Formats: sequence, C-alpha cells, structure tokens
Amino acid sequence: MLWEISKQIEGHTICALGDGAAWPVQGLIRHFRPELERRMQEYAAANGPSKAERLY
Repeated sequence: MLWEISKQIEGHTICALGDGAAWPVQGLIRHFRPELERRMQEYAAANGPSKAERLY
C-alpha cells in the first residue's frame, strides 16, 4: 500500500517536495521489502490486524 501511494505522489505534484517525500519510502521498500513484510507478519500474528488492514 505504501509503494502504491508513493508512486501516486512521485511526478504528480507541482511541488518538488512531493517527489522528495516519496523517494525515502520507495528506497526503503526497494531495499528491505522482505524484512518489512516479515516484520508486518510478526506484528499481525502478535497483535491481530491493524486498523488500516481492517479498513483496506
């Protein structure tokens, strides 16, 4: 979901700060996706689905 949102921001805003805000998120996902997914699964197993997951 974060990847999709960051791609909608990048290149679709008048302000250059929009692109600059999207790049760190994209880099984090690009380089650490397996780790992020593992941590999200561990969190969900321990705490149940997040509010965002219930809404999405």
